[in-house]
Amino acid sequence: MNQIDTVGRDLPSCNAIKTAGGDLNVRELDNPVDNQVRFIPAHPSSEPYLLIKQNAELPVHSLPPEVLLQVICLHMLLHCENLGKGYYHRLIGLSGVCSRWYNVIRDSPPLWTRIHASDSREVVETALQRSSSHLLDITLHPTLYVEEVPAYFQFFVNAVRPHRDRWRTMNCMVPATWMGSVLAALGEPAPKLESLLLVDGDTMYCTRKFDLFGGKAPRLTSLTLNGVSIQWDSEIIHNLTVLDLLWIHFTSTDAILQALSNCTQLQRLRIRHCATTNMATPSSPIIQLPQLSSLYVDLGPQAAIDNFLDQIEDDRDDAPSLLLARRKQRRGTCGADDAGVDAREGTLDDVLMSNE
Repeated sequence: MNQIDTVGRDLPSCNAIKTAGGDLNVRELDNPVDNQVRFIPAHPSSEPYLLIKQNAELPVHSLPPEVLLQVICLHMLLHCENLGKGYYHRLIGLSGVCSRWYNVIRDSPPLWTRIHASDSREVVETALQRSSSHLLDITLHPTLYVEEVPAYFQFFVNAVRPHRDRWRTMNCMVPATWMGSVLAALGEPAPKLESLLLVDGDTMYCTRKFDLFGGKAPRLTSLTLNGVSIQWDSEIIHNLTVLDLLWIHFTSTDAILQALSNCTQLQRLRIRHCATTNMATPSSPIIQLPQLSSLYVDLGPQAAIDNFLDQIEDDRDDAPSLLLARRKQRRGTCGADDAGVDAREGTLDDVLMSNE
């Protein structure tokens, strides 16, 4: 029996979970279930008999399976949103309540869609199997950084790679020496990927461009790149509503503008700790971002920021505050105090987001 299966049993409860070396291990009961049940005294006044009877009469056990699943899902959502590897510790703990809970949890793919690199191999393999055809949320945040790519990390990348047709979200934060292994796994199309966060924990002002997903990620709407640059003419950015760029060096402001000209659905744009070699010129493209509601820009010198903002045409009264302020400056309607407003400030929401 799989170590993760705390109960495949008819007992009212099971206390079978232990932790060793930071990994999840599940201790099987010493005796087969049949033997344990056989040894339960048949007398109706015996303690085991009363426990089984009391457990069966609890209102929660009268819930239909689909309702019980919703209760478990809500519990996991409320208590395990940020637990990382602790998610499966808690889930497997719940499966030890009784055989009915065990069966519902085991046979409910939505509960097994979180794939975390900090979990043990056994947990990762079991989650990939039990999630069936459901979309996956993948997290690669190693807790220990070493120069060489660890064997387990390579195992994890190799394990999730064949399931790229099921990737829904991917959050990856690794050192520069590991990034090659990650990018190698991101070279093929990801048809159902909706959100990607890719962080190189070491690189500042990245100039090397990578071709993600062969340009094919049609459902991608949220993209965060930190220390990682891509082919900016790639189709993967065409349907973005959120774009967050950090520590990237662009050859020119025109390169940024050309990329953004294809992001007509963009609602939130943050450019932080980035730089550009050549600013826009009179012949540079003027772009429109009609859905943009939030904007934060840091391209270094204020002149570079103003130069970038001048290339965005937006006459809306509810345009992002950066654009409204720059519009006033260009029209010469700002007072002396307003003229020196740092274009990076944006709205209060923009400032708060920049500190995330």
